[in-house]
Amino acid sequence: MKIIFYILTFISSCALINAQGFDWQYSARMPFESPVLFFGLTGEFNHLIHNGSLDLEEDTCHCGAYKTGQGEGYTAGLAGEYWLDGLTAITFSAIYNYSPGKFTVKADPLPRENGGVLLTEYEFTSKIAYLLIEPGIKYRLVDSHFHIGGSIQFGFLLDNNAVHKEKIVGDKDAPQFPTNPPSYERILSTGRISELNSIFLQPKIRLGYDLTYGLGLYATPNISIGIPIFNLAKSSEWRRWSFSAGLTVYWGI
Repeated sequence: MKIIFYILTFISSCALINAQGFDWQYSARMPFESPVLFFGLTGEFNHLIHNGSLDLEEDTCHCGAYKTGQGEGYTAGLAGEYWLDGLTAITFSAIYNYSPGKFTVKADPLPRENGGVLLTEYEFTSKIAYLLIEPGIKYRLVDSHFHIGGSIQFGFLLDNNAVHKEKIVGDKDAPQFPTNPPSYERILSTGRISELNSIFLQPKIRLGYDLTYGLGLYATPNISIGIPIFNLAKSSEWRRWSFSAGLTVYWGI
């Protein structure tokens, strides 16, 4: 639902704003040579959908496999554009990417001494950070300020924080785990999944709109989709869809 809200907001804002265009010649008395190279700041909100089959092990015991997960992340960094002509630009950026995810899987029911079964589930919270280098290209649509673009994200793993828990679910009368203090959840200190690949690769498709604010200054709100062609884990299946809404502000050089 959040992604739909961002998309609708993006479309409505573009319809309401009357951009000046890239013709920055305000008058013959104030000539301004339009630059072709721009640098700026960029940021995105990311809704992440994780899919795969991540086997969870505690010591030598197989506990189950995480299949799906979700997370809300962000990217922030530096961006640039080089205009080849009035319609086509080469894009490039270097950004920090924070990619969290939360997975759950039901454990096998366990018989209780007084009858019935004990129901638990495993929870995996992942917090991953990458340094992303992203070259790409964009093209103006039918001489408008709308554009479509594509890029490739090359990522280098900076940080990987994983926490595995087991939780008792659906039974308030169940005995608690012998933690200190006793609790209905416990951290799996020896829980683990496959190691992550240190390199990340993902193509992106983007739709944006260029808004002019002053001489040599414009902003580009955009929405994009990251397509999961690369496996995040070394020995298990883990792929990630990324749905993003962002804004980049450029200054002419």
